[in-house]
Amino acid sequence: PGHGARIALDFLDPGGAVTGRLLSTGNARDTLDVPGVGAMEASLVDATNPVVFVRAGDLGLLGTESPEAIDRDGALGSRLEAIRVAGAARMGIPGSPAIPKIALVAPPAPFKALDGREFMDRETDLVGRVISMGNCHRAFALTGAICLAVAARIHGTVVSESLSHDGGKGQGEGDARLGHPSGILPIAARVERDATGAPVARHVTVYRTARRLMEGFVRVP
Repeated sequence: PGHGARIALDFLDPGGAVTGRLLSTGNARDTLDVPGVGAMEASLVDATNPVVFVRAGDLGLLGTESPEAIDRDGALGSRLEAIRVAGAARMGIPGSPAIPKIALVAPPAPFKALDGREFMDRETDLVGRVISMGNCHRAFALTGAICLAVAARIHGTVVSESLSHDGGKGQGEGDARLGHPSGILPIAARVERDATGAPVARHVTVYRTARRLMEGFVRVP
């Protein structure tokens, strides 16, 4: 970033990739009865990859913890897996250790990235960590970030309520700056309502950079 031409990549109609529904239960937020944990509010969203979103604060976390710190905490890992399994059952996709993922979200807060860079809370719109196969990603996996961007634009999700400029309203579209272990990821989504009032994810935009490495000619007889 900052050294190449920015390219916007649009992912069209990402909703319901696994379960067939953007909101698998029809709700922006569900209360899960998690064995050994108790009642836990979560948003179960399926866009590109299904993800169980929970508040970091509900687990006694800030959402800015390092991946190493999360991975070292065996008790936390067990709680997260129990929540993930409960969410998977509610989404109708039990039995897989890989999906859904589970992600922690929180309002903006200062954090230090893995390369030592320090970011202020004003530089982000929310912070998050995503867990896959029992390990915290060193960056927010792109498919999980796409799902998060969609969830951020749905009124009432735990993601939308974490946005600094949203307050849970689910504005429908626009960029969100996600603070994650490797820095800040800008990502945008457009969510509309269908005739029944259900949210529909129209597209998600992620950004990459490109620069010219080589040019030349190939002579074909």
